[in-house]
Amino acid sequence: MKKNEKIARDVYDVINDSYSGIPMETKVSIRTAPKRISLPDNMMVFQSFAYLASTKLKPSTNRILMFFFAKSAYENFIGIDVKTLMEELKMSEPTVVNGLKELEVNNIIIKYQNPNDRRRHDYFINPTAAWKGNSYTRDIQIKKIKRNDPEQLNLFGKT
Repeated sequence: MKKNEKIARDVYDVINDSYSGIPMETKVSIRTAPKRISLPDNMMVFQSFAYLASTKLKPSTNRILMFFFAKSAYENFIGIDVKTLMEELKMSEPTVVNGLKELEVNNIIIKYQNPNDRRRHDYFINPTAAWKGNSYTRDIQIKKIKRNDPEQLNLFGKT
């Protein structure tokens, strides 16, 4: 007898024993939760943002953005330098620098000074554009940004 069938039989017996002498019909069903399927790493990109990015950004800037999507850690963190971007994407330094500037001006990425190496920057993808992580941490990140600089959440200057 399978484990769930044995549990159902035991529950059935307990119920029938508690109503001794009273005829009754009892049906017991046990349902187990399905096994969780592990998914590959993924990032949620919001449709309205994808439309704006595809119609307003330069193609080279979109390449940098797609690279950021591919390389971002949970909670949208990307730690990378310009030289690595140039090598990985086979782009010139001015193209990479201008692309990063375009992403920053349009509030798609948020740039921070790396705390350990002042020559480098760390980047975060705006959580209203895309998100890698769970919705709870996304909400916390959005609240934190709203407290510090609510204008950073306005993609493409929209309010």
